[in-house]
Amino acid sequence: MTNQFERAIGYSQKWTEFISTGGFPFTSCSIVNPENLATQLFSCASEKFTGCLDIEAPQHQHWSLYFCQGLICGGSGVHPHRSWLRQLYRYCPQLVKDTTVNHSNHIPGDNYDALAELVRRGKIGQAQMTEVVESYIIENFFDLIQHIEQMSHPSNWQLSYSQIPQDQMDSALVTTEVDEMWRQAVKLWRSWQSADLTDISPNLAPTVLKPQELQQQFSQMLYGNLSGLGGINQTFKAWQEETSQFTSDNLIASMDGNQTLRDLAVLMNRNLLLLTQSIVPYIRQGLVELSPVEEMSLIVASPIKLEQSSAETPATPIESKPTHPLIACIEDSSVDLLLMNHILTQAGYQFINIEDQEKALSILIEHKPDLILLDLVMPIANGYEICSQIRRVSFFKSTPVIIVTGKDGIIDRTRAKIVGASDFLTKPINKDKMLQALHTYLPKPQVNQFQDTSMFGDWYVQPPMQYSSM
Repeated sequence: MTNQFERAIGYSQKWTEFISTGGFPFTSCSIVNPENLATQLFSCASEKFTGCLDIEAPQHQHWSLYFCQGLICGGSGVHPHRSWLRQLYRYCPQLVKDTTVNHSNHIPGDNYDALAELVRRGKIGQAQMTEVVESYIIENFFDLIQHIEQMSHPSNWQLSYSQIPQDQMDSALVTTEVDEMWRQAVKLWRSWQSADLTDISPNLAPTVLKPQELQQQFSQMLYGNLSGLGGINQTFKAWQEETSQFTSDNLIASMDGNQTLRDLAVLMNRNLLLLTQSIVPYIRQGLVELSPVEEMSLIVASPIKLEQSSAETPATPIESKPTHPLIACIEDSSVDLLLMNHILTQAGYQFINIEDQEKALSILIEHKPDLILLDLVMPIANGYEICSQIRRVSFFKSTPVIIVTGKDGIIDRTRAKIVGASDFLTKPINKDKMLQALHTYLPKPQVNQFQDTSMFGDWYVQPPMQYSSM
C-alpha cells in the first residue's frame, strides 16, 4: 500500500487519509506481457473502481494508480518529483517565468494539491492541469510497460486494491479514460522499440566518460553533414554550422550524470526519442555511460517573479545573504540559461535571469546582485553597451561583471576590458571554468544539505514554449 506519510506528488494527499482495504482483494498475478497488466487496469474501469491500485514488481519497483469511478486521476511511479516538474515545465510555463531563487519555500504547483489550488484560484487553467496529470500518467504507464518487457521470465507481481470513499475522490480535478492513456503509452513504447531502444530506460542519466573524443566525433559528424550542402548559400551554411556546434557543446556539458534522458530532452527542448538515438552510438562506443540517478530532494525552491517597481512605492531591494551570493545573468538563450542555472544552483548560489535587455539596468539596480554574467551577442543591445551602462551606476563600480560569449578573439577581450568587464568566459559553458571564475570574485556559498542538485531543483527562466513529447 502507498505510504500515507510520503509527500503526495501525482495525486492528492487527501485521498490517502481515507484508504481502506475492504471490498477488493489483495492479489498476486503472473505478469508475462503488458496485456496482463492492461487487463487488471481495464477491470478497474469496468468495475468503476474508486481507490488506489498499488503495483509491486520484483526488485521492489513500485507504482500507485488512483481511480475515481473507473477513471484514472493520478498516480506515482519512478522519479515522481522529476516527472511532475517536467510536466510543469512543459505545460505551465507561467509558473516558472522570470523568477529568482528563494531557498526557503516550494515551487508553485510542485505537487497535485498545490497545482489544484492554483486552478481554483484561477492562476492556471483547468486544461493545463489536465495536460500535466495525463502526461504524468502516460510516463508511468510507459515505465510499467518497459519494466515488463525487460523481464527475462514471468514474475509474480503484487497488486493491492484499496478503496477510498467517493466523496473524498470528488476533489480530483482531472479524470480520464484508462484505455486512452494506456493506448498512448503503448504507442510511445512501440516507437521506442522500433528505434532499437528497448534496453535503454529514459530514467537513466548519461555521463560523458571521454569528453575530448566525444567532441571530436561530434565535430566530424557535423563536417560530414555540412559537406553535402554544396551550392547552398554560404551564409546559411555558416549559420547551420554555428547552431549545430552550439547544440552539441551544450549537450556534452549537460551530460554530467545528474540529468536523466527525459530531463535532457526538456533541457535541450528536443524530442526524447531522437535525442536518445543521437546519444546511443556513443554509449555503445564507451564514450558515454548510463547510470541510475537519485530522486530529487523534497525541498525545492520557489520562484519569485521579478516585478517592476512603481515610482510611488519603490520595491525593497533583495539583500543577498553572504552564504548564498546572488548572481544575475543577462542572456537571451534559454539553453545556456538552463545550463548556468544547473551549475550555479548546484553550487549554492542564488540566480536571477534577465531576458529583457531594455529593463536589465533597472532590474539590476532593484536587486543589487553580487556578480553579473553578461552575454555578448544579443538582439537589442550587445554586451559591451550594457556593461558600459552598468559601470556608470556608482553602486556597480566594483561589482564583478563577467562577459560570457562564443567569441574569443584578442579584440573581443580587449574591448571587454575597456568597457569595464572583470573577466571573460567563452562558450560552450564549462562548469569548472565558470565556478573557478566565480570563486575568484565571490566567497564559496554554503550548500544546504537538502538542496537539490538536479536541473529542476530551482526554477528561474522562461521555458521553451514548444516541446516535443517522446
